[in-house]
Amino acid sequence: MDPLAAPPERYRLLAPLRRYLVSVVVLALLPLAALLAWQIVRTAGDEQAQIEGDLARSAAAFAAAVDSEILASLDALTALSHAEALRRDLPAAFERLLRTRPPTRRDWQGVFLVDPRGRLLLDSGANRAPIADALPALRQRVLETSQPAVSSVLEGPGRELVLLAVPVALDDQTGVLGARLPAATWQRLAGAAGRPEGGYAVLHDARQRVIATSLPGPLKPGAQLPPGPVAASRGRPFGVERTAGLDGSEVYAAWQVVRSAPGWGVQIMVPAAPIVAARQRTVATALAAGAGSLLLGALLASLAARRVTRPLRTLAAEGHAGLPGPIEVQEIAMLRDALQAASLSDARSRRALEEDIAKRRRIEDELLEAHQVLQEQQRLIELTQEAGRVGFCQYRFDTGELFWTQGHCKLFGLDGLDGDGLAAWLDRIGPEDRERVRGLLDTACAERHDALTVEYAVPQPDDTARWLSSRLQFEYDDAGAPLQFAGVSVDMTDQREAELQREELTRREVTARRDAEAASRAKDELLAMLGHELRNPLGAISAAADVLEAAPPASNSAGEARAIIGRQARNLAHMVHELLDVGRAITGQLTLARRPVNLASVLDRLRGTLQVTGESGAHELHLDAQDVWVHGDAVRLEQVLSNLLGNALKYTPAGRRIDVTIRAEGATAVIEVRDTGSGIAPALLPRVFDLFVQGERPLDRRAGGLGIGLTLVRRVVELHGGTVAATSSPEGTCFTLRLPAIDPPLQPEGDTLPPGRRRRVLVIDDNADVLAALRSKLELDGHSVSTAADGIDGLNRLLRQQPEVSIVDIGLPGLTGYELARHARAAGYAGRMIALSGYGQERDIHDALVAGFDAYLVKPVERGELRASLRAA
Repeated sequence: MDPLAAPPERYRLLAPLRRYLVSVVVLALLPLAALLAWQIVRTAGDEQAQIEGDLARSAAAFAAAVDSEILASLDALTALSHAEALRRDLPAAFERLLRTRPPTRRDWQGVFLVDPRGRLLLDSGANRAPIADALPALRQRVLETSQPAVSSVLEGPGRELVLLAVPVALDDQTGVLGARLPAATWQRLAGAAGRPEGGYAVLHDARQRVIATSLPGPLKPGAQLPPGPVAASRGRPFGVERTAGLDGSEVYAAWQVVRSAPGWGVQIMVPAAPIVAARQRTVATALAAGAGSLLLGALLASLAARRVTRPLRTLAAEGHAGLPGPIEVQEIAMLRDALQAASLSDARSRRALEEDIAKRRRIEDELLEAHQVLQEQQRLIELTQEAGRVGFCQYRFDTGELFWTQGHCKLFGLDGLDGDGLAAWLDRIGPEDRERVRGLLDTACAERHDALTVEYAVPQPDDTARWLSSRLQFEYDDAGAPLQFAGVSVDMTDQREAELQREELTRREVTARRDAEAASRAKDELLAMLGHELRNPLGAISAAADVLEAAPPASNSAGEARAIIGRQARNLAHMVHELLDVGRAITGQLTLARRPVNLASVLDRLRGTLQVTGESGAHELHLDAQDVWVHGDAVRLEQVLSNLLGNALKYTPAGRRIDVTIRAEGATAVIEVRDTGSGIAPALLPRVFDLFVQGERPLDRRAGGLGIGLTLVRRVVELHGGTVAATSSPEGTCFTLRLPAIDPPLQPEGDTLPPGRRRRVLVIDDNADVLAALRSKLELDGHSVSTAADGIDGLNRLLRQQPEVSIVDIGLPGLTGYELARHARAAGYAGRMIALSGYGQERDIHDALVAGFDAYLVKPVERGELRASLRAA
């Protein structure tokens, strides 16, 4: 009988053993294949989300760059609209100003001015593309809203530009001041916009016309956007969508509106075909891997099953005689031997057969139990081979036994589980989450929950933390007591970090927006305060000038008027110096001339100044100063004390007491300025050292100021390595300064310089008043002075006269001060050259020294600074 022949009819409805063995292997492999395919598909989805997120961020950054460009140009136009020539309704003077000074913004192609009746008064553009047809609508928008406005892109060859306009006061009416921005400005922003490889950027106006694009091709500025990008962004401020691109191909497009230009928007596009193809390849790979795993497992199981089924079928068909040789399977060999023994003796065979059957049953039961245990453990082991990102666990409440797979140990940074019971798990959870997880487990057991999901942080051996999410399934007995739970833990650190990054980005965006709003409010407050503060001294100077014109020069009225002009001029200079100082302090450009300084001497000089000015006459001022030395800048320290004491004089009613004490506390110098005013409001006290922050003042503003003195105080003290703090109550306010103290020097340096000798001086300045004032100051000191009012005449006089000292304004007509200095040095002039300017930034000083100047003075110039500069010649 052929052992491989078809089985009898009664057995054909039964499944063969080989099928069962193959099914066992396939079922064991199926979860692993499914998990592998799911992980690959999920990774493809994450990559898609990453691409869309990158597109959205690129569009937001591009829109922010366009916003910044528009706002910077509008701010520059607004500043230009306050020019003196426009306030006096002198368009011709304003045009000369535009011709002789560099443009406010490098990208502008010119500035135009439209009067209240719509006439174009001037246009400074070198290549004047016609803009008349766009001006009426732009002017109408500015006049209706009294706000700046931005036009759409102008159409036609040579007119690919955008107009920006702001309202301007002309002859008690409102006109329009505007600027041209060429296509190159926006094209530069589009070219610099961040975008994925193969992507391109597009900027369009409110009429869906292209302003700029980084895509090379026929789609130029002024062209209409194709329907795809228009439909994608219509009615929504931002988003990402799959649509048709500029060239008709399918793309992923992210769009964002431009807030400062209504209707404007930006789009970042990337071809969709490579992304879709990559995702399809990923899914196909996942399916192929899963199917291949199953087929290979089934094939190998089938080959292994044949080694078991073929001997069994032979044994069933031919008995033990059909298997004379060695047998690999122990149970089949035992069965053959049993059949062989049964053939020797019927009785003995029967008993032996019964014993063999019983033994075989026991062996089969043991094999079946071992196979089930092995199959369960093998399934857990195979599912935890994902590089430690997934792990399985089991806990029995009756015995307190805790089982972890190797993958679960990896999630906790362990090579293996050490410790028993649930505490071995909870003790490895971060302390900030441990009690919460314990409480959730207790609640789930008490309320007989079927499942529980918990998230928690686990400290790692390398001092980092890993975020895990555990899904637990509970089993209970009939009385409701928990028997066990089994669960799976997944590493969700990447998702958690992504959430934290999104939260941080949101927080930064809110903070940036709040800071921008605060800066805008501070700017408006500064302009309002500065206008009010400047109006008072300018009014006094104007009135004193009228008195000088009418009164005899030797009269008391003329003398009082001159004193008023000098005093108010010093007030104006003090305001300008404070603004420059706080600007240098904030930007980190404030420098200190350090030397040993006795704080008692600084306070004594300040006392003398107050006695001369009479500022402290209405108060009871008490000064108590010990000799305490610090390593610092005497001028800046006197400025600090002057600001604090001036603040106390402003906010303390007349007749009340003000105390200033200087003492040493160990290695620290302590300065206290205490007044008996009404104190600082509690809401204002934490911000009292912030820029432009001031207390409540009466309408007459006798306690006025720009709100920058205390900001400057804090910055100067910090540069000296010290601290300053303020405390306040209804009985008064106390400012406390602490500075590092030093030992008194053996030979303190003097504070004065020897007087200088008389010199021949040439002054070059196009401002007649400044020129006359400088000439008078120099002649009063005995110097021989000649003057010039422009750069060309000044250079000729300098080379002809060869003065010992030349004082040159930087902003000269004809030749700038920099050009004059370079020409003079090239011609061999060896005298001392002093630059004069209203700007005092480090960059301005550096440019002057590079051009050939020996010193740099900032207007208005004090007589002491002027004398010091001449002594150095």
